[in-house]
Amino acid sequence: MLSLSIAGGIFLLDHKIKEHVDSTRLQGSREEVLGGRVIFRNCHNKNMVFGKIKLDEESCRELSLAGLGCVLGEYWHELIHGRRLGRMGLAMVLGGGMSNYMDRRNKGYVTDYISFNVKNKDMRRMVFNLSDFCIAAGTVLWAVSSLLPDKKRKRENI
Repeated sequence: MLSLSIAGGIFLLDHKIKEHVDSTRLQGSREEVLGGRVIFRNCHNKNMVFGKIKLDEESCRELSLAGLGCVLGEYWHELIHGRRLGRMGLAMVLGGGMSNYMDRRNKGYVTDYISFNVKNKDMRRMVFNLSDFCIAAGTVLWAVSSLLPDKKRKRENI
């Protein structure tokens, strides 16, 4: 199952990157790369959604786990009734979500390490990790897949 390999690959790759960031960079450190357009950091996010949703540690873990359960349920539905594109998207969400959840469960925070040096001050303060990008991209793929016409229904109407 390619989609589960994608989920596992995202989980393992992001876990290794976070491990490297936590062991080689001081928390709060900044290093500009690519002509200053990208900033590598070590940011420990104890809250959710760029630190905007402030919950206690246990509530963050429980909310993350509930979200993962919903995504897993939808993945199962896509596995039976859906499209490959939807499964791939949800696999990306699962891999990224699981990596962030494991951070919360084991460390009490999520390690974020990439930000973009843009003009908008609020955007410049946001710090991401690979899982965040995969969750966003996977959500878009799943949404696009759900908007496509269903080939099975078309064949039944012919």
